[in-house]
Amino acid sequence: MKTLRAPLLLFALPAVLVAFAATRHGELLLARDALADGELWRLWTGHWVHLSASHLLWNLGVLVIAGAGLDRLRPGLLWRHTLIVAPFLSCAILVLEPGLQSYGGLSGLATSVVVMLALENFRASGPARWLWGGALALVAAKITTEALGNTTGFTRYDSTAVRTAWSAHAAGALAAVIHQGLMRLRGGGAPVKATSISPCRPNPATLARHSAASPPRGRAPSGSVPRSTRPQAPSA
Repeated sequence: MKTLRAPLLLFALPAVLVAFAATRHGELLLARDALADGELWRLWTGHWVHLSASHLLWNLGVLVIAGAGLDRLRPGLLWRHTLIVAPFLSCAILVLEPGLQSYGGLSGLATSVVVMLALENFRASGPARWLWGGALALVAAKITTEALGNTTGFTRYDSTAVRTAWSAHAAGALAAVIHQGLMRLRGGGAPVKATSISPCRPNPATLARHSAASPPRGRAPSGSVPRSTRPQAPSA
């Protein structure tokens, strides 16, 4: 349950609350004209507005599963990635599709989180590496299909005028690749493996260094005063 906390608080709870506040959708959608008037909060809030129950359920289904996996693998990364990527996606959508006047939905962020999770797992060795490579190939094929045919897949909208924005999915995938590359450049692309040392058995390398530096037992170093064997009080 702990692994579900982040995606539920970050995606599910706000999206459901917004869904029940349908009269406020016009104030939250990513709208080109409103953004030009300085309503910058829409760069974030537009992603949590959905245009049908099907739209909401499919997006949350993907995000809760993929988000829990990413947060379990890299705690805290899901929050940082969402905060940074949300406005990037909004700007990319408006640039890639100049004729698009408004946008809503978490599908762009869902694509980004799925790609981020796949990239994290693809770096690991073993058979699972190729499974995640296949997942990345499927995401690329889906985006290409949407760009060519504007298909909606399993999602059904309340209005026939609504169509799938392939630009959101493409930008989400690109954002994940860029974020993953920046983390690798900073050396934070993968958890650091710690050497397991038993508390009862000292590190052999450390023991060798101490043995080389310590004088033979019973003989004080030349020019030094032998230490007292009386226990010393802890210093404050």
